[in-house]
Amino acid sequence: MKKILLIALAAAPLLGGCADKAEKDAKPTFLFWCFRKEIVSTDYHVPDMATPAAGAYLQQKLKAVPGIVESSFDIPKRTLSVRYKSSTIRAMNIEEAIALSGFAVNGRPANPKAKIPEGLKNAK
Repeated sequence: MKKILLIALAAAPLLGGCADKAEKDAKPTFLFWCFRKEIVSTDYHVPDMATPAAGAYLQQKLKAVPGIVESSFDIPKRTLSVRYKSSTIRAMNIEEAIALSGFAVNGRPANPKAKIPEGLKNAK
């Protein structure tokens, strides 16, 4: 009896599927009986991004990263919103790309060896 109960409890997550299938978007990714969004969005706080030129510079750098769909920036809030394919890249990889571009992001320091054009990086 205990073995049957143990097997039933172990198999329940596999047979039950995901709790919330309403989160599927146009092209969901199937992973371990669950669907997850393929295109997700994350906001990054970039304190040194004080001009539209700095935002455009970061957008240009992110275009070269595989999996990035689009990005937009908000200068007053100093945030960079990035939409990306979750099966291709992770949020921390985007954070790393921003830091390697020469800008501090989400408390992560900028790469001191990064060469950015003059006048793009402003103080907080």
